[in-house]
Amino acid sequence: MISQETRRMGLVFRALTVIAMLLIGGAYVSPIWWVSLKAPNYPEHTFPDGVRIHFHVNGVFNGCEKRAEDDEIYEEEALDCVHEMNVINHYIGMEPIEKGAQIEIAASPYLFALVGVMLAAFLVYSGPLWWALPTAGMIIPVVFVIDYSAWLWWFGHNLHPWGAFTVKPFMPTVFGQGKVAQFSTYSYPHYGYGLLLAAALCLLVAFLIRRKMLRIGGR
Repeated sequence: MISQETRRMGLVFRALTVIAMLLIGGAYVSPIWWVSLKAPNYPEHTFPDGVRIHFHVNGVFNGCEKRAEDDEIYEEEALDCVHEMNVINHYIGMEPIEKGAQIEIAASPYLFALVGVMLAAFLVYSGPLWWALPTAGMIIPVVFVIDYSAWLWWFGHNLHPWGAFTVKPFMPTVFGQGKVAQFSTYSYPHYGYGLLLAAALCLLVAFLIRRKMLRIGGR
């Protein structure tokens, strides 16, 4: 017979898993990381946040917003900072942003759907390798940073001679502030990454509860 405590643990681990599934789903449609470049030729009144782009798991998007002064909008649409970033990259011989992570971006809907299926299975499955089911959701933040860092390395070490400026191969800033030629660079996680971390924490707690349940024979 399942004890009252085991029943409570079962409810908690399942609730945490469902919350994690919702957080991961929210992260899929949210910016995970942002990068901004600032330079004297991109003045603050035109680019208040610099030339800013947002990395999602399914692509790279414009991070610039419409300029406003005294509550009057200057233009109908925000400046296209993905294009501006590509222009800057071209000056130092770097490939366009669209060259990076093409396979990962194309596969992201299927990978996230697979994680969703695995977490749904985690709600009811207790057989061999059950621990692999929540692990799929827990490792997403780590996998993202590793993949993001690897692509930054590739961009920084595959420079072409077409650039107006000669820059030695370098590792772009993954986290924090840096400097490339006359540009100040900024690279930080966005709120979508926070959602992934929160989901990973929920799944870690759910995993520990589930392991305890299985040790005492609870289903």
